[in-house]
Amino acid sequence: MKELEIEFKNMLTGNEFGRLREAFFQNAKPVVQTNFYIDTPELEMRANRLLLRIREARGSQVMTLKKPSEDGVMEYHGEVASDLNFDRNVPASEVPGLIREELERFSIDTAQLKIYGALSTERFEVPYKEGRLVLDSSTFLDETDYELEYEVDDYAQGETHFLELLEDFSIDRRREITKSERFYTKLSSIRTGDNYAFTL
Repeated sequence: MKELEIEFKNMLTGNEFGRLREAFFQNAKPVVQTNFYIDTPELEMRANRLLLRIREARGSQVMTLKKPSEDGVMEYHGEVASDLNFDRNVPASEVPGLIREELERFSIDTAQLKIYGALSTERFEVPYKEGRLVLDSSTFLDETDYELEYEVDDYAQGETHFLELLEDFSIDRRREITKSERFYTKLSSIRTGDNYAFTL
């Protein structure tokens, strides 16, 4: 499956997270999902501004390739049944065909794919205006951080609603930092030599 994702993100302090949870998410049941990040030994995904992950949630595993586009992020999805151990090679035979074809366009050797770590998120979701408001608490590599996301179909309308929400709660607009970017930044700061894989 292929789809265009339009979302706005803002990192939060612990206090801001608490205020938003109280205001919007009191009746929302949390869903825990874990992203297992996949790359090559040379980190070719990172170099090509791609993201390859397997997300485990609600008893299923979905592999997703994310590729930047002009108005958002193009996503390619496929269900998989993988052994999600850290430091494990991911055989090309486990990569859905649509994703494998996109990787080949970037000359990425699918025989070199490997799981290098994971990020686990407790997620709350509620409908909000013409989109979906998402509140995340994420743990990875001994770090915990907080984030607000707003998922929409219309970019301009979504941006207006998102900025109004931040202003209403006196939350500073902060640079968008994806979960994968936060994960890779921390990974780069603590890895030594060829030791890339870490537990949560």
